[in-house]
Amino acid sequence: MKLSQQQAVGAAMDQWITGIPGRIPDHAIFVENPEHAPYAKELAGEQSIVFVLDGGNGADEDTVVPVSGFFDVVGEELLVAGSLSLEVQDYLAIPFISLMGVTVVRITTSEDWQAFFDDAEEARRSGHFVWQLTEVNAVFAERGLLDGGQSVGSPLARLHIASDGTVLSGPYGSTVGKAGDSLADIRTRCLALEPESALASVCDAEAVRDSLGARPWIPRYLAALDAWKFIPRDDRSKATIVGFGASVYGASPTDDLPSPRAPFIIHSDGQYTLLDTASGRTFRVGPDAAAIIEALSNLRHLQLAASAVAAALGVSVAAAEESTRAVLEQFERAGVDVFGAG
Repeated sequence: MKLSQQQAVGAAMDQWITGIPGRIPDHAIFVENPEHAPYAKELAGEQSIVFVLDGGNGADEDTVVPVSGFFDVVGEELLVAGSLSLEVQDYLAIPFISLMGVTVVRITTSEDWQAFFDDAEEARRSGHFVWQLTEVNAVFAERGLLDGGQSVGSPLARLHIASDGTVLSGPYGSTVGKAGDSLADIRTRCLALEPESALASVCDAEAVRDSLGARPWIPRYLAALDAWKFIPRDDRSKATIVGFGASVYGASPTDDLPSPRAPFIIHSDGQYTLLDTASGRTFRVGPDAAAIIEALSNLRHLQLAASAVAAALGVSVAAAEESTRAVLEQFERAGVDVFGAG
């Protein structure tokens, strides 16, 4: 398999796991029963990729990829195209294991959800993160639902054909058809789905929606887990991510957190570093600039940020506003959006 095809297969598998569209131009389709492979190919777009469980070598078709193993059995592995190995684990098990390879982290039971939210709230309160979740090889299943990455039509980004021919909007999603239904009919049903329907076959979709709605900061928490991956492993024990158990200017733990796309401030050994995860760039900043950036990211408004940091800087609001404007303009020139609006 060529490198470009390997990359496309990995992107399609990621789209099928996370439910986030755009990894590949068309939809990813997973087929449990090889007998339904011809039907899946009818549903496939020109740039779709079809994964067929126990479906032979598939070497004669770029769009058909064989997989083997188990996609929904905890502790087992799914082997994709004979080379990409994915281990499947429930969320509850993650803090107690070492991640040896790419690991799909499922949240499919009420116990999983409770543990996930407990860990997220602990991270926000104290700055303590489950270290396994900060590893680059940890992949959240249904990440699109968790971080709001799903949009209208997202369910059609992936389809899952169960062994009996039932067509689902993902491995644990809603029923959107059966083998033989047209893509047009399936698309119509997908467009009517809410994001939480991604887990409709395994848990209470309404409870999922309510729990996420009560914690609108979860996407920032997930972004913080990703931010840890930019911090060298040897430096993590001394590092703190501002906004999670710590504030430079004295923000309340109950204040709104920044946009998931806003840069992060890392505090380590008395020094502050701005991390722009969009580009991977870092900038060393002083404590005053760190306070200003945190306030701008939190409050998303120059005057409000200046008022919030005036006391921390030991200056008048007018002087704080001047400094805040200067810091904002400096990072705008550097191409860093401290508001995270882009």
